[in-house]
Amino acid sequence: MVAFKKSIKMKALKEMNNVERAYLLAKLFPETLKELTVFVQQETERFRTQEEYMRSIWADKTLITADFWFGLVGNTEHILKQYNVMLHRSTRVFSDQLFDGYNAIFLTNCLLEYADTKECDRKLKEAIHLLFGYAKMIATSLKEE
Repeated sequence: MVAFKKSIKMKALKEMNNVERAYLLAKLFPETLKELTVFVQQETERFRTQEEYMRSIWADKTLITADFWFGLVGNTEHILKQYNVMLHRSTRVFSDQLFDGYNAIFLTNCLLEYADTKECDRKLKEAIHLLFGYAKMIATSLKEE
């Protein structure tokens, strides 16, 4: 008698939402969750440090307003504080909490920024671009202090 494994049905990439894409990324690269979470924390700190400057140069009449963007930064700060180490210990917590709803806008931007760093492994970079594209939500050229 031949035993058949139950086939796993996977959605097509274009049918996946942001939480599902983030979960797939986390399952493929679970060893990177801590460094990704640390990078997201650094991004929130970077934006908070430069908030006044960013607001002063934010273009008027944009789809994403400065208030909306910094609301996403605040949401992310809250999630990082509330879930802390669980974000890099659990692929489900990482994806469900950080990439839910509009927060995925900020997190996608963080992933794309991370993909541009020298610390990002080539395969992880390719996966980020495959799952989340190349276009950043905002162009940042924050001044160095």
